[in-house]
Amino acid sequence: MNVEFFPVTTKFIYYFKGALPFDVYLQRSEGKFTKIYNKLAEHDPEQIYRYENKDVSTLYITQEEKHLYGSFLCKLMDQYTQGSSPIDKEKMLDIIKTSLEMTYEKIVAQNDELDTNIIWASQQIKSALYLMQDDMSAAIEIFKNLSADEQLLKHSYMVSIFSVVLAKNLGFSTERNLMSIGLGALLHDVGHTRINEELFKKPQLSSKEWDEIKDHPHLGLKIVDHIKGISTDVRSIIIQHHEHYNGRGYPNRLSNNLIFPPAKIVAIADGFCSFVSKASYRETTFTPEQALTMMKDDIGHYDPAYMEVFKQVIQGKKK
Repeated sequence: MNVEFFPVTTKFIYYFKGALPFDVYLQRSEGKFTKIYNKLAEHDPEQIYRYENKDVSTLYITQEEKHLYGSFLCKLMDQYTQGSSPIDKEKMLDIIKTSLEMTYEKIVAQNDELDTNIIWASQQIKSALYLMQDDMSAAIEIFKNLSADEQLLKHSYMVSIFSVVLAKNLGFSTERNLMSIGLGALLHDVGHTRINEELFKKPQLSSKEWDEIKDHPHLGLKIVDHIKGISTDVRSIIIQHHEHYNGRGYPNRLSNNLIFPPAKIVAIADGFCSFVSKASYRETTFTPEQALTMMKDDIGHYDPAYMEVFKQVIQGKKK
């Protein structure tokens, strides 16, 4: 039986303290792998250092144990956030970006017909994380909250990707704008982490339960309020991504020109990604074409000019 392998960087193995939750392999030659650490063994930092000196920057785990790698990254974050030594920003950003890369792989695997410039957008979003590096403790806490719900993290990352792609096609070209839109989209639903998760699994909600969910933009603002790297633009996206073009959205019933343009972008990406992805409250998923049709038929919800560009982005780049 052929065993498939998944690459991990030597630096992540080096960072980790304690028993490794998976077997670790070294690639000797094309298709030839040798196990260098057994599961539950501790790595030898000196050995890792010697590998790196020989320009070996990648080790491998089996695809079968790949799911353990996500837990491994979370434990790495715990080691740095619970330790007494200062947080190493570069290491923490590496961990967060690698977690996002794993989410990106799942998106591609499940939506490979969406041939947008995903790799470019992915890099933009990971770069946007540097906006939070002045307050890494708070940023890590936010990311851990998102990571606790794999579906929420995946959705947030998908929305970020399509938001940045749409923004670029609408003429948002400066690095500052794209990074703010990428980060705002990544954090747009962070308020969900303060709401009873059982509510998101219900196909029908009472008016009181619906009011609780509609409070998530305000809750999101409170969560990011103390983080220095969160700009006014990012905050505007978080609070306005459920406002509607016709003024019937929430929380402030803003309409058309009163809505921050990047928030309109994130609203479209949010709606699209919700339709094409699995949701805990429904079994049905929709094709990109079906999603676009339903969104265009929802007259008054989305900015029609932005929707037309988004349609061209999705259909024009489709495989």
